[in-house]
Amino acid sequence: MTKPRVTLSSGLMFIGVISVVAFIFQFLSVYNHKTYAVRYVQKVTRKPDVYENHPAPVKNVTGLEFLTGNWRQDAAIFPTKNLSNRLLTIGIPTIRRENATYLSHTLESLFNCSTEEEHRDIYIVVFLADFSNEWKRNMTRELSMKYPGHIETGLLQVIKAPPQFYPPLTNLQHTYAGHSKEKRKWRAKQNFDYAYLFMYSKPLSTFYMQLEDDVYTVPGYLQRIRYNLLKRDNWVCLEFSELGYIGKAYHSKDLERLSKMILLFYVEQPGDFTYRHFNIMMLQFGRRIIYPTLFQHIGLQSSLPGKIQKLKDAHFETTEKQYKSENPPAKLFTSITEVSPDNPLINAYDRAARGLFWTTGVPKENDSITIVFDKPQSVDHVIIVTGSSSHPSDKLENGVLEASLSLTKNKNTKPMCGDNVFLGTFKDGLINATHLDANLSSNKVHCLRIIVTANQSYWLIVREIAVFTSKKPKNDEISPFLKGKDSNITLV
Repeated sequence: MTKPRVTLSSGLMFIGVISVVAFIFQFLSVYNHKTYAVRYVQKVTRKPDVYENHPAPVKNVTGLEFLTGNWRQDAAIFPTKNLSNRLLTIGIPTIRRENATYLSHTLESLFNCSTEEEHRDIYIVVFLADFSNEWKRNMTRELSMKYPGHIETGLLQVIKAPPQFYPPLTNLQHTYAGHSKEKRKWRAKQNFDYAYLFMYSKPLSTFYMQLEDDVYTVPGYLQRIRYNLLKRDNWVCLEFSELGYIGKAYHSKDLERLSKMILLFYVEQPGDFTYRHFNIMMLQFGRRIIYPTLFQHIGLQSSLPGKIQKLKDAHFETTEKQYKSENPPAKLFTSITEVSPDNPLINAYDRAARGLFWTTGVPKENDSITIVFDKPQSVDHVIIVTGSSSHPSDKLENGVLEASLSLTKNKNTKPMCGDNVFLGTFKDGLINATHLDANLSSNKVHCLRIIVTANQSYWLIVREIAVFTSKKPKNDEISPFLKGKDSNITLV
């Protein structure tokens, strides 16, 4: 039996048939896809509840197209001239509230808790974002009367936005269950407020921080912000508050991209949600919150009419020293290696320092904190407070306090303290050792040493180390935190 031969012509015919079949399938596929696409578009465009009455083309939704020419000069309510680039701009949007106003309290806190020297490194931009022209005129008059000096130097800038910047805030999609029409409108407008403020502030400084108009801060806040902005690496957003859109710091060069992303989703979600997705897109995975936080929310009446806002930042600490102690000049040492760079040991001892000492690991048995006085001192009274209201577990669970009556100095290592005298035991994270001069037989003290006597369960916060050299504190100098805690205080 002979095998059939495959000729060149039959092979070409076979390939041609296959090509025709493939073309037919491809045509049908494209036709079906286009038909589906047309039907899908027709289906979407027939939906009556999604921007049915929106008169503007899609390209106008962002509002950024209005920011052309000298728009920043037009935005400034008070003329600004020859503004130099500074370290930080703090942006605060504000609108009318029902029966309440908090902006002046916020500004007073920012001004009073910083120095004139620090003021030369910052701008504070207040955005009068309400649609009421009368309200804006009243606020302009009030701010010009209260802060003429800060306005003159450019420290305080006040801006407004043209109505054309905003899209029609009607027929907004319902993206959150239970949100009313007014809340959807308020939320969408707020996103445009953020974007406008970001874009105005972008060229003013190297860094930008977003605040709300109903917060207060602590003395030295700018010092801590500066430290973190300049010393931390590879960050997109640093957070100096856990709440909402309070205390969120960015590189100014990123503000335009952040504005575009917030406006891209201005209907779908609020800006204080979108910024977290922005961080991820910019390759920062996870929040970078600086503890203790620096801003506390005080507003009870929300800018959304009828809404009561009782939010409080649980990690906010005033960090002010409670005692009027002498705290003689000294050098401090610790064997604890895991320590927060934002909360060094000197914070607990230096009277002028704002902050506390905070470890980032669990102290072990025999870890110590040593205070070496520059000159020997006649110590009469020592108070040491550990833990905090926001982190009560971060207290010294087991520890003692000793005084050293001799000192051996070594250039290559830390000083060696000797002739140690037991002063007392920590109870509930506190020690209040009094009448020490008599107990030490009037010997002068070279060192004070806190010794951990058992492994800690939690990290350690030392809020304050108060050393009195001549007298014990008067009754009005005793912290309310210590009053009524006699059973937990060791008297030596």
